[in-house]
Amino acid sequence: MKKAKFIKTNKKISAKVFNLKFDEVIWVNGNKLVRDKIEHNGVASIVPILDKKFVILLKQYRYGVDKVLLEVPAGTIDKGENPLKCAKRELIEETGYHGKNWKSLGSFFPSPAYNSCVIYCYSTMIYKKTATSFDPDEVLETKILSFKEVEKLIKNGKIQDMKSFISLQKFFKNY
Repeated sequence: MKKAKFIKTNKKISAKVFNLKFDEVIWVNGNKLVRDKIEHNGVASIVPILDKKFVILLKQYRYGVDKVLLEVPAGTIDKGENPLKCAKRELIEETGYHGKNWKSLGSFFPSPAYNSCVIYCYSTMIYKKTATSFDPDEVLETKILSFKEVEKLIKNGKIQDMKSFISLQKFFKNY
């Protein structure tokens, strides 16, 4: 199958963590049209394991859906930053925990029709705790749950954040 051929960007809006572009393209069927595209550096998500039997999750309010969600620690990859380096940084910033024996759980595209974001999933074994370093907009509550409790939350549809759901599923499938 063909790919779209980029012609030009008609308009670009820059935001804090992404850019929104309106690109003129020759589409895969030969038609000329405008496609909306969100340019995003990507996200690193972490499944932090404590004592080989607990998962550290975060409870936080998400404005986009106006809900408090239970999530894995995660964060936006800085421009030019390696995804694993981001994962290590975000884990410490959001939880104060440090990990070792980092393992990739794979990556995925959350919304590839209009968004360039890639989510890189990792698991890590926790070995020490230090202070957190929240971003100004972060209000987080740390939850330490047993594997069984987390699996029950997944089964009962209580993990509604997609990156968390997929990261946890990938971890439990491979653990």
